[in-house]
Amino acid sequence: MRAFILFLVIFSIPAFSQTLEERINRLEEKVKQLEERLNRLEGKAEKKESVSSDLSEIILLNENQNLISYRVLSKRFNPMKLKESLWQRSDQIILKMVFKNNTGRKIKNISGKVVIYDKNGNKLMEKNINVNKALNFFKGMEIKPEEEVKMSIEFEYDKHREEHRKVKELPLKDLVVKFYPRKIEFSDGTIKYIKYKR
Repeated sequence: MRAFILFLVIFSIPAFSQTLEERINRLEEKVKQLEERLNRLEGKAEKKESVSSDLSEIILLNENQNLISYRVLSKRFNPMKLKESLWQRSDQIILKMVFKNNTGRKIKNISGKVVIYDKNGNKLMEKNINVNKALNFFKGMEIKPEEEVKMSIEFEYDKHREEHRKVKELPLKDLVVKFYPRKIEFSDGTIKYIKYKR
């Protein structure tokens, strides 16, 4: 009996040491992985995306697009803890961001990338992301027009890379963060691919 109680204590402590948001983010990742696995097992593996030459499926934007507006709320460094090594394989830099749907239509998912630059325009870090409400059953699964979605974007930190150290050490006001949407999946099934003017 004493061994069973010790087992419960050891494996329940890491769960309480995480914030609720971190636990939800990890659950969302696991749900996505399970959905992908189920699709493969059912023979419904996703077909490779091929961007159609039909211009109606392509939106041409400049770099300062406002289709999906965004802002950065905070930046923090999250060192890897031994007890979290099963799901966190490295130190991380985490940006808390808010994305807003300015398309005038309901959205299921936005694929794109977040890039961090220094003030001179040098690229320091980047991360591919999906903006969606996968587990938000109470507020609905769609991003409504003018609705905002708050997310934590986790960048893997490598202490041996100078650009990563720069992101860690510089305050947020000395960094430039940009979000480049690449594909928008609307709730009605329409998909729009985004290209940027040179």
